[in-house]
Amino acid sequence: MDLAGPLARVLLRYIGGALIAKAGVSIDVNDPDLVNIATMAIGAGLSAGVEVWWYLARKYGWTL
Repeated sequence: MDLAGPLARVLLRYIGGALIAKAGVSIDVNDPDLVNIATMAIGAGLSAGVEVWWYLARKYGWTL
């Protein structure tokens, strides 16, 4: 059983989310709740992007 694909997806998802959470979102607002929402939305977008990339790789046979 090849675990490289699922492992890469999980690592990319959480490493990307951690980098976004650490760097924060550069929006000029005084409401920290808006900054938290924006950070979570960007992290979710990265996770969705990884899942779409995985789907396309499986569909078109982009494997090593």
